[in-house]
Amino acid sequence: MITDKEITAAGTFTKTHGLKGELHALLDIDADFFTQDSCFIIDVDGIFVPFFAESVRPKGHYATLIKPCGVDSEEQAKQFVGKTLYVNREALARFEQELAEDSDEQGRYADDFIGYKLLDESGAELGEITDLETSTANTLFIVRTPDDKTLYVPVAEEFILAMDPDNHTITMRLPEGLIGLNK
Repeated sequence: MITDKEITAAGTFTKTHGLKGELHALLDIDADFFTQDSCFIIDVDGIFVPFFAESVRPKGHYATLIKPCGVDSEEQAKQFVGKTLYVNREALARFEQELAEDSDEQGRYADDFIGYKLLDESGAELGEITDLETSTANTLFIVRTPDDKTLYVPVAEEFILAMDPDNHTITMRLPEGLIGLNK
């Protein structure tokens, strides 16, 4: 039997998504913790019941879609709406430790740069990084230009010339024509 000392809250199922059992989850932990076959726990009438994820996929920047195994309809998924997702406390601690070690080795994550100014190689300001687009094959910075337009810039190490955390700037050498594609 699972006890409350073994688990920690990880987020909430806010609504169903589609007709095949997916649920919209707002997570309080790194979404990468959840993968196919991940275990999550739900309080069902005072008993902590484990479920496994059949599929997990991002939905925008802040939400995650999770389909529990054996839940194949919107009607079945409705029982999860409004429920807190719990995860095993020790498994989450191990994941966060690995994440911290990877972060120390690899540096920063793309979303660490939200709020930074993006500069081209001549030092001209292209705009401010306001968000990330992660639903594409390659992660993109979403950049709000000074003239209030939106640029989508690939987050690619080979384009980054310099990062200045003190001044919150990133200088990039972008492929020719990229800026024109976005306008």
